Amino acid sequence: MFAKAFRVKSNTAIKGSDRRRLRADVAAAFPGLGTDQVSVLVPGKEELNTVKLYAHRGDAVTVYVSGGNPILFELEKNLYPTVYTLWSYPDLLPTFTTWPLVLEKLVGGADLMLPGLVVPPAGLPQVQKGDLCAITLVGNSPKGRQLDIKKSSYRKLSKFLQQMQQEQIVQVEELSKGVESIVAVDWKHPRITSFVIPEPSPTSQTIQEGSREQPYHPPDIKSLYCVPANMTLLFQESGHKKGSILEGGEVRTIIINYAKKNDLVDANNKNLVKLDPILCDCILEKNEQHTVMKLPWDSLLTRCFEKLQPAYQVSFPGQEPIVKKGKICPIDISLAQRASNKKVTVVRNLEPYGLDPCSVASILQQRCQASTTVTPAPGAKDSLQVQIQGNQVHHLSRLLLEEYRLPRKYIQGLEKAPKPAKKK
Repeated sequence: MFAKAFRVKSNTAIKGSDRRRLRADVAAAFPGLGTDQVSVLVPGKEELNTVKLYAHRGDAVTVYVSGGNPILFELEKNLYPTVYTLWSYPDLLPTFTTWPLVLEKLVGGADLMLPGLVVPPAGLPQVQKGDLCAITLVGNSPKGRQLDIKKSSYRKLSKFLQQMQQEQIVQVEELSKGVESIVAVDWKHPRITSFVIPEPSPTSQTIQEGSREQPYHPPDIKSLYCVPANMTLLFQESGHKKGSILEGGEVRTIIINYAKKNDLVDANNKNLVKLDPILCDCILEKNEQHTVMKLPWDSLLTRCFEKLQPAYQVSFPGQEPIVKKGKICPIDISLAQRASNKKVTVVRNLEPYGLDPCSVASILQQRCQASTTVTPAPGAKDSLQVQIQGNQVHHLSRLLLEEYRLPRKYIQGLEKAPKPAKKK
């Protein structure tokens, strides 16, 4: 809505009665705010203005400005906090965290989907359809730190903006006397791209939840099976259809019950199962259709599992399990050659395991004493990869296996660690 220029229609001070009405509306819209917080947000005596404007698409918007700062805006009789207010009251709304690459798509108008979310150990916030939510970026929270320009060498914001414009980081225009506006930002400027928020602890990844920090817990990953179209007849008697997701134990029970119910267990040898037309179509190859009449139980079950489509379930502590079709991609560690024949270690697929690539890169940077970068993973939508200078597979092995306690079967490339030098 505010991505393009807007037109201001009016700017007037709020009267006492309207101020009290706004305070009541804020308390009703955001019940999480206490009485004192509402009074601070909508002050009783300080300057408070109503700015009526039209967005570039023609939407009529009312913005409430306190002390020169936009605190709230109203659209179609609904009250919304500004980003300025959310920075002051980060717990005002249920919050979802995403990656910088996903935000670029959101700014362009895309919807936020579940694969683009960072899932904390405590789980996602519980919201209902139509609830107002906030979106934050990974690592974009300077907890316990505040920047006071008055205590810096700039003294005033105008001097700071003037310096930033001289360095060609921003472009500032004076809208009217004493009113300046940032009209452009060079997001690729080295001063911006080189900025990294230091991690509070280099030994373990933590995710903030309110005022607490929770250690990383590995997810519980369970293999599942999906019923394909050519096996629906075998599973329909048990109430399942194409696309049904089943656990291994459920599959075994369904097949055993099917064989017993249809009198397929060999009367002379209980270890053999006779194959009826449905079983033949489901598990036999074309050249076996008229030659294989019976199978042992273990062979029958093995063939059924092989014909089912793979799926998996990922469960993080305190949240609903996430079920997806296909096989979960393991964390991939590889080595590559860069300029001057230098080796780099590349790590991909951290996100499905609840790991933040930016945090992992920061930890490795300190441990390996080597430069790290986080870039989009080639061929993977909304996924990031971490690149560390040198062969750092040994450090990655300790981090992923010993500290994050991820099972080895979900990590590939650990064998690429440098071999210890032979003693002379």
